[in-house]
Amino acid sequence: MAALNELVRLSRLDPEWSWSRAAIISRDWRRLAPVRAYAEALGIPVEMANESLPNIWRLREMQAFVAALRADPASLLGIADLVALVNVLPQNRWTDLIAEGIATLARELADKTMPVPDLVEWFAEWSRDTRSEQRGLLLLTAHRAKGLEFDDVVILNGSWDALSKGEDADAPRRLFYVAITRVRRSLAIMASGAHTILRGENVLRRTVSPDRERELPASHAYQMPSLKVVDLSWPGRLRSGDASLAAITAARIGDPVRLVAEGEAWLIRDAQGHTLARMAKSWSPPQHRSFVRGEVGAVVRWRKADSKEEYRTHIRREEWEVVLPELVFD
Repeated sequence: MAALNELVRLSRLDPEWSWSRAAIISRDWRRLAPVRAYAEALGIPVEMANESLPNIWRLREMQAFVAALRADPASLLGIADLVALVNVLPQNRWTDLIAEGIATLARELADKTMPVPDLVEWFAEWSRDTRSEQRGLLLLTAHRAKGLEFDDVVILNGSWDALSKGEDADAPRRLFYVAITRVRRSLAIMASGAHTILRGENVLRRTVSPDRERELPASHAYQMPSLKVVDLSWPGRLRSGDASLAAITAARIGDPVRLVAEGEAWLIRDAQGHTLARMAKSWSPPQHRSFVRGEVGAVVRWRKADSKEEYRTHIRREEWEVVLPELVFD
């Protein structure tokens, strides 16, 4: 909690503060789960570096945007035209992401125009690269932080002197050096008593007292939207007129969903009880965890041609949408 409170303190001193330029680094992932829960309780945008975005190009919003671009393939479009196209779409986290892409293009294009085929190619390439862009406070390990930089960094206490299998005695010190050199502006290192690696007098020390009156939120386990955890061909196998197809079409980002066990299958159902998705056979809820809440995290377009050949004989349509849930367990 003290680590995040330090960043909150800094954010109040900087009118141009952005959580997307801050990070909390730990020796292991386990220590970051409580930090995420606390950040969410404070309303701070937060993400874990071991989570990835779904395939941006396949998103319903991106496909609708590209279809609007291709409506007049011979035209030349400028930034204002692109903004107008994205503003027609229902606003959510993914249209906001597309808007960020337009802003990136604006720095290259300025007041010029670009042919539609070139625009489609640009957004296809951008959608591949944008997976790694930071959008909130980033929680990550020192190993994952290699090569990255942030304005403000807090390093959590714990296990910095631990040796992994096959490492030499100086490996923990080198890893800690990686962590402390990720910063561009301010660095805070948390410790309870003497730090296991950090030594010397050239350190500004400050004692913080824990807020014992604030009840810390429980740490959660998260299933983020991912193509790997759902049966991608399930909607394609449904008969025409099946209520689930209409429910999938009507589903919007952020709509609440429930996780339901039916035989050996795990299903995602909306508030009306319609099945929106079928989880992959290989997927199961985290052990010793209970389902807390869920929502529609993303909706992607999938095609018969994308499916494995052995499954195609059971597919009834050429293209369909797949709901990717975002689930929380405690």
